[in-house]
Amino acid sequence: MRLHEFAEIAKKLPVVSLADVRSTMPGLRQETLSRWNRSGKIIMVAPGYYVLTGETSEETDLFAIAGRIYTPSFVSLESALSFYELIPETVLSVTSVCTRKTRRIDSPLCTFIYRSIQPEYLFGYEAKTGRNHRYLMAFPERAVVDLLYFRRDISSAEDMLELRFDTETFSGLDPMEILDMAERFNKPWLTRKVKILIEVMKNA
Repeated sequence: MRLHEFAEIAKKLPVVSLADVRSTMPGLRQETLSRWNRSGKIIMVAPGYYVLTGETSEETDLFAIAGRIYTPSFVSLESALSFYELIPETVLSVTSVCTRKTRRIDSPLCTFIYRSIQPEYLFGYEAKTGRNHRYLMAFPERAVVDLLYFRRDISSAEDMLELRFDTETFSGLDPMEILDMAERFNKPWLTRKVKILIEVMKNA
């Protein structure tokens, strides 16, 4: 019966926290959750966070989980670029930008990676609706800026070409929006890199 109650909670949330369990199922011991996890009935995604086995079947489910286990954050970088089909690679982890310290969570579902930024840089994203839950996703222009911000090894036109951005998809982005977002970081080196990328993609 207790597992049935847990399942009802899990339908409403992308991932169930210990706080959720304690507020809705008082008296349920953490040892019970550990036993369900060991028996394969539930999956511990991160310390103190659980999902029902078999209920996480789409990428957007992982995006929603990522946003709940480490907040405030939004999906960006390679995960967002792959989502928008700006890069050809299939990304096996979910990478987000957050205002807390950089963190990596290796879970049975996937690896969740969080890259740290200053609170004033928390902009350029929107709420999207997935299969069952909402999640926060960077605008494609913001994902491009984040990649150049965190990838300090990318600086020249040759480096930009090696990123293998899809030229047709990139042409649908607003170059001025990319530049405006970069300038909000107030980092001259970032603005310079964005200008190089825009020029490279224009001539690609």
